[in-house]
Amino acid sequence: MPKWLSGMVAPTVLLWLYLLVDVVLSVPAIVRGTVPNASLAATFALSLILTAWVLADARKRGRALCHDYGSFVFFAWPVVLPAYLFQTRRWKALFTLLCFGGLWILHLMLASVLSTLFHPEAL
Repeated sequence: MPKWLSGMVAPTVLLWLYLLVDVVLSVPAIVRGTVPNASLAATFALSLILTAWVLADARKRGRALCHDYGSFVFFAWPVVLPAYLFQTRRWKALFTLLCFGGLWILHLMLASVLSTLFHPEAL
């Protein structure tokens, strides 16, 4: 296993699994034109997975975080996650943020393609 991936396998796999399950669960709702039933649970799951990712990354880097840092990430991840990345990686944080953004765009594209396949008359 590459050194940069050691200690980060579980949170990374959880993130990929979350994105895949979210696509599978949201496509039927997109086809029906409604909001997915599990959208609230998905929001909490994403926050929890990103929190696990940050805590695993801090553990891998030997970075001591304050006691409540996990809850800070959980509730304010759009602000805290980029701040953490820039503190630990400096300008290399842009690459990590681009990777997260790329995963999200891939997720949206897959949901769009699947909803078009299952509901072609929506074009």
